[in-house]
Amino acid sequence: MTPGDLRGRILFRNIGTLLSGDLAEPILSAASLLVEDGLISEIGTEPDADAVIDLHGATLAPGFWDSHFHPYFGDYSPRQRVNGAVERTAASGVTTLVSAGAGHQPGMYLPSPTLPNVQAGIAGKGHNPVRARDARGSKALAITMNEAWQNSRPSSIKCYAGTVFAEDGFVRDDFVDMMANGIRLLKFQRPMSRISEAQTYRGWAAELDLLVMTHTGNRPLTSDMESILESLRAIDPDIAGHVNGGPTPAPREAVDWLIDHGRAALELVFIGNLRVAVHVLQRVAERNELHRVILGTDLPGGTGVVPGGVLRTIQLLSHMSDVPVEQLICMATGSTARVHRLPGGRVAVGEPADLVAWDPVDASETDEFLDCVAYGDRAYPGLVMIDGVVTQHGNPLLLSPKRVPTIHRNLSLAVSGGSVQTQTTGS
Repeated sequence: MTPGDLRGRILFRNIGTLLSGDLAEPILSAASLLVEDGLISEIGTEPDADAVIDLHGATLAPGFWDSHFHPYFGDYSPRQRVNGAVERTAASGVTTLVSAGAGHQPGMYLPSPTLPNVQAGIAGKGHNPVRARDARGSKALAITMNEAWQNSRPSSIKCYAGTVFAEDGFVRDDFVDMMANGIRLLKFQRPMSRISEAQTYRGWAAELDLLVMTHTGNRPLTSDMESILESLRAIDPDIAGHVNGGPTPAPREAVDWLIDHGRAALELVFIGNLRVAVHVLQRVAERNELHRVILGTDLPGGTGVVPGGVLRTIQLLSHMSDVPVEQLICMATGSTARVHRLPGGRVAVGEPADLVAWDPVDASETDEFLDCVAYGDRAYPGLVMIDGVVTQHGNPLLLSPKRVPTIHRNLSLAVSGGSVQTQTTGS
């Protein structure tokens, strides 16, 4: 029997630290958690269960969310010609990906003649990179990607792939049709022709309850605007994507406008400018608005493929700012889910059981996950669960955590005096 064969009521016990993913209470005072039918059903109790996962004092947390992922088909990235990156990302403790747009399809993403990328060289002579993608193609690709990722989930990872790039030529019926087919996010990425059309799209999105995201870098989002600040003021996004750069950030004036006057969630990413990221964290902390910050990687891309990029982002930001690790983890879990209006990311009754057991790497100077991240050592997941199913037990990566959870199957459990007595054990 493999870990994925576990069924019924699954009890986590001997949890050393239970992280909630909720900024209101990042650390919960409980040492046990019950999973049933793919959901968290009880916290802080030790009822009868069909299987027990003993954490031996390790940390249990919501699985990480990568708020800025660029999907292709299946577990392959043409941008880096890499296979297996999503599977390795799941093994690194990420249980959910949010698409920031499918932009790596050969021939489909050529931002402009002056901003070529890896696809420009293979587009072929006579092709106009400005029009390599149009409204019809963008709509078709978004719907296709959303359906593909519902049916193909490497290592059972969740990918919310319903994101469409804004292009000249959409009509309102396109928005209605896309939403009926699972599209939930409109992203202004490559410059459109006119701000008036972009604002029309913004109005339709607000009317239909479609989230709006901007590529937030040092260039305008329409050809008739002179700066990203003008574009941001005109579009007023729900989410400012990679506000610290992807990889080049917007000018400080635009970043500060988003913080002070915008209503957007502020996304910080692994590949961006860390000094700008720290500036954002400091400013929103002064405003008591840490709930606006979400974390992602903006990978795969020209920077490469880093399966552990979310955890590394948390670690780097903890070293460069005064924000505690447990609050940064909330930004990469529950805050991202809330901003995107999606279930999960939190340890709470009724939420999906997307959970990761963490502990410091073997031989670390530290003994607890939060201390390990703050200190700068690498932590590793000893177990990954998605929708109540154990998808990874033990660590397939290079090193092991100090405490690997033990799974006991087919148990008849009796609770006595606050401890669980096991009559029959399995490996």
